Amino acid sequence: MRHPQDDLLVVETLVEYAHDHVDAEPGRADQAWALADELAASHGLTLEDAVRQIE
Repeated sequence: MRHPQDDLLVVETLVEYAHDHVDAEPGRADQAWALADELAASHGLTLEDAVRQIE
């Protein structure tokens, strides 16, 4: 079973990927943003809140 902190790491990785690839691969970047948002929401967090918790 995954720990919620593991999911925050996945959210962070997806957000980083989306940011780094928005120009080269906009479709995949959008998909990464959407997955990060969905995973954060599954823990009752907005994407912004999830990223803030990582820092």
